[in-house]
Amino acid sequence: MSPVSRNRSALGPVARRRSAVVKGGALASLALVVAGIASPAFATAQTVQAAETVRTASPAGGGDCKAKEDSTWDPRAVGAQAGPRGGDECEGKRGPTGPTGPRGPQGEPGEDGQDGATGATGATGATGATGATGATGATGAGACVDVDAVRDNNDREFKAALTPDGITYAGVREIQNTTVGPWIWYDLTTNEEGDYPTGACGVSIGHQANRLVIEVITVGGEIWETFCDVNPGTPDQLECDGVWNDAVPQPNPGDPPPLRTHAQPIRPMDPNHLPKALK
Repeated sequence: MSPVSRNRSALGPVARRRSAVVKGGALASLALVVAGIASPAFATAQTVQAAETVRTASPAGGGDCKAKEDSTWDPRAVGAQAGPRGGDECEGKRGPTGPTGPRGPQGEPGEDGQDGATGATGATGATGATGATGATGATGAGACVDVDAVRDNNDREFKAALTPDGITYAGVREIQNTTVGPWIWYDLTTNEEGDYPTGACGVSIGHQANRLVIEVITVGGEIWETFCDVNPGTPDQLECDGVWNDAVPQPNPGDPPPLRTHAQPIRPMDPNHLPKALK
């Protein structure tokens, strides 16, 4: 037989073998496609390989993320190839927040802090209400009280009184048979310029011609006096100026009695002893 006329490659036998490999690879790819239609598992593997190829081909690392957002992306396929943390550089959509965990145990109390600075003094409060008046105390020992009275006729009576608070009064009342009128009292200490004595401890009263004299004696032994005029009426009234004057002179120890003229008593004469001229 005569040899067949063939065109020889300019690259030599190596190029021919590479051409044969390419043809063989094409046939193998076609066989894989046909086999993928018949085997779902193989198709899934092809999908993962395609996804890996896309990620490798995308320097920015965003190609595979876009693939996840596609409605045709199957997360189960990626999980089959993922490592301990998924092996995926893209984060999936954030899931819902989980429930709040239980409260942890209470920690130990901390150390006491330093005392704060003293605050400013507050405003003064309002004055409280006045308390009730206490009970009157007992009269002290030695309190001076005294009373004196005079009645010049049967229709009126005058009286002087010294009370425990040291005040001297003059009083008058009507007396008509069995009807006795009320006392009308006059405070003899109200005149600020009347010089009422301090320490009055005894009192007396006298009356003459519608004029009263009221006298007091002090704890020091001094005698003071004042006068009141009687205005007759129904009832009688007193007019007192409350001016006090000390008695002049004051009594002093050893004062002598009033001086008297001493004369010889006149004796009756015995007739037997009469002078001759009288016999």
